[in-house]
Amino acid sequence: MRSLLITRLRSSKANLRPPTRSRSTNRFSVISIKEALAEGSRELHDADPQNNRRTARILLAHVIGATQERLLTKPDDEITTAQYAAYLDSISRRVRGEPLQHITGHQEFYGLDFLVSPAVLIPRPETEFLVDQVLKLERPAGPISGLRVMGQTGDCTDPRRPEGLGQKSNPVVVDIGTGSGCIAISLAVNLPGVRIIATDISEPALEVARKNAGIRGVADRIEFVQGDLLCPLDRYGLKENIDIIACNPPYVPLGQPDLVQGVVRDFEPATALYGGNDGLDLYRRLVVEALEYLKPGGYMVCEIGYSQLAGVRAIVDGMSWEILDVTHDLQGIPRTLTLRKKPLAG
Repeated sequence: MRSLLITRLRSSKANLRPPTRSRSTNRFSVISIKEALAEGSRELHDADPQNNRRTARILLAHVIGATQERLLTKPDDEITTAQYAAYLDSISRRVRGEPLQHITGHQEFYGLDFLVSPAVLIPRPETEFLVDQVLKLERPAGPISGLRVMGQTGDCTDPRRPEGLGQKSNPVVVDIGTGSGCIAISLAVNLPGVRIIATDISEPALEVARKNAGIRGVADRIEFVQGDLLCPLDRYGLKENIDIIACNPPYVPLGQPDLVQGVVRDFEPATALYGGNDGLDLYRRLVVEALEYLKPGGYMVCEIGYSQLAGVRAIVDGMSWEILDVTHDLQGIPRTLTLRKKPLAG
C-alpha cells in the first residue's frame, strides 16, 4: 500500500520528510492526487476549517499546473515527487498564515485574473462597486443604479449629467493609487475608447500593474506614472481636463489596526492600508487636488472605509462638490462614494 508521506506542516521546512525510496526498486514512492488532497485538507483544517478542501485544491492545481476539474475527475492520477514537495511547502505557507493569493501569485477581480505580490494590496470584491460606478458614469446618461455586483445603491438620477462621457472624444479617466492595476485595467478592458492614466507612489506596485496590463492586452492604453496622488499629472497639462477620477485610497486609521485582519496587517503593504490617525488624511488631500484637475461637472469615485461616510461628508461640506451616490456593500456598509464637481454657474 502506498505511503502517504505524511509530514507535520506546522513544523519548519527543514523538518519536512522527503519521500522515501522503495528498497526493491530504489525509486521514489508515488502519491495520487486524491491522497495529496486528503493530506492537504487535513493539515489546513485548523488554519482554515471552512475552506480547507477548496484551498487544498487551489494549491495543488497551482503547483501541478492543472485545472481543478482534472483534480476532481482524475483523482487517481499520480503526481511527481517534486510536485508533492512543492505542494507540501505551499500548504505549510498557508498554515503559517500567508495569503493564498501570495502563494499562487494570482487574484480574480471583475472577471479577470491579476498577478499579485506583497508589493500590492490584494484586490477585494467590494472594490468592484467602484468600477461599476465609473462604467455607469462613462456610459450614456441614466440613473446610477443597477450595478453589476449585487449590493445596495442610492437612487441618483441626475438630470444635469452630461449625455455620457463616452459620447465625447477621448475622455480621460485617472486611477489614483493603482496598486495591481485592477481598477485601471478593468476599465480599459470595458471602455476601449477612454484614455486612462494610473498613478502610484510605489514603483514595485507599478511594475506589477504594467505586467497585468500587458497580460490583458491594454498596456498601450494605460499610462502608468509614479508619484503621490495627483502630483504626477502636472506634466500632462490636464488641469480641469479630467472626466473621472477613481481612487481606492488607504483608509485604515493608524490607531485602529484591529479593523483589518492580522493576515492583512502582516502581509500586505502598510502604505496601501493606513490613512493617518483617523483614516481620512488621503481624502482631505484628494478633495482639494481633484478640484484642480476635474472638468466642471466631472466626477470622483472613491472607496470608503467602515463608518467613514460622515467624516468624508464633513470634509467636502462647503466645497465645490455634490454627493451624487453612496453605494452599500452586501453587509449594508457604505462602500463607494460618488462626488461631482459643481459645474460653472450660468
